[in-house]
Amino acid sequence: MTLTNRAKAILRWGSIVLVFAIYSIALMLPVLDFGLTRKYNGPPSTDQMKARLCEAIIDDLSRSVDNLLITAFVGSAICIVLTLLIFKKVR
Repeated sequence: MTLTNRAKAILRWGSIVLVFAIYSIALMLPVLDFGLTRKYNGPPSTDQMKARLCEAIIDDLSRSVDNLLITAFVGSAICIVLTLLIFKKVR
């Protein structure tokens, strides 16, 4: 079965949009985690704060940022490879 040029174009661009949508969803999860960490693990309303609490807040925020950066870099590399494979296979 041979696909027409129009069907190939729809298949190609539909696949690329699907890859981009999955990457966007995968990137939103660490962004939401970072936002929730900032919202609920902020400093207390009192004037003073213990050093352990401050270190715990900083550890949570750095973990969230690390997860976000890893997801962004690895996900973008995977998206580029998948996009190139889609262009190569669907001609």
